[in-house]
Amino acid sequence: MEMTNAQRLILSNQYKMMTMLDPDNAERYRRLQTIVERGFGLQMRELDREFGQLSEETCRTIINIMEMHHALQVSWDNLKDRTDVDERRLAFLGFDAATESRYLSYVRFMVNTEGRYTHFDSGTHGFNAQTKMWEKYQRMLAVWLSCPRQYHLSAVEIAQIINA
Repeated sequence: MEMTNAQRLILSNQYKMMTMLDPDNAERYRRLQTIVERGFGLQMRELDREFGQLSEETCRTIINIMEMHHALQVSWDNLKDRTDVDERRLAFLGFDAATESRYLSYVRFMVNTEGRYTHFDSGTHGFNAQTKMWEKYQRMLAVWLSCPRQYHLSAVEIAQIINA
């Protein structure tokens, strides 16, 4: 992350204030303040992760993934014969915090800040699936989007989606 000296001074002061406002995380803010003040290039890359960016297209894809899981649940609730589908497989697990943190952050924002999909169970890890999910969701989404009635799925269609 490239910053001018003035930008570094401003950010350093912000971290200093955060140290006072949030004593529970004071050590973290002091560390970040030191990195910014001294301009340690390798550690400055950590700030890039904190100030990540998701494109509009990626945000829409994540919303579509969450909407697909909502449709799966609605369709499952409407099924008369549920013996062929395990309800646990319909749950939206989220994304892997270690490798998909930007996606996970957006999901948490959508649920906790925007108040959407609040009926999803975040589990004890707050939608941290603890395994990479992006590619799996892409395959599932492709099958779901090809279904003619996306909110009135049959048991066969549900099975095809979750097995994608």
